Amino acid sequence: MSDRSELALQLTDAIAAARAAVQHTGDRAFRTYGLSHRAHAALTAVDAGGPDGARPKDVAVQLGVSRAAATTFIQRLESKGLVETTPDPEDDRGVRVTLTRHGLEVLLRAGQLERRLAARAIEGLPASSIVRTVHVLQEFKRRLEEKLIGVVH
Repeated sequence: MSDRSELALQLTDAIAAARAAVQHTGDRAFRTYGLSHRAHAALTAVDAGGPDGARPKDVAVQLGVSRAAATTFIQRLESKGLVETTPDPEDDRGVRVTLTRHGLEVLLRAGQLERRLAARAIEGLPASSIVRTVHVLQEFKRRLEEKLIGVVH
């Protein structure tokens, strides 16, 4: 049997491979709507801003990218007619980004497709196994974050 460090590496490799598969599958599915997985995430981040819209810095935080990268995403989405920018009433220099009607429609359809793909991927797996896996992954994430804090400080 493998030692604990080998098991930890196997777990992180399996997580990375699963994430890559999710992104690859999402990219293929979202291409139907002219989106990449990241563009879908950007639309979701804009939508999270609610009816007043999202600030580019908020989109950047949700995507885990720089503000410049978020601005590039926003510009691409705007050129596709999926979002629009308007002056921020609270900041003379800022803008707010909102979904257009078309953007909302695409986001909803892409989200439905994503849910269907995820449901298909778990067909035949026992619900108890899925629940246990989610729990294990959440605990793994918590422990990584806890250990990271200990290493950084």
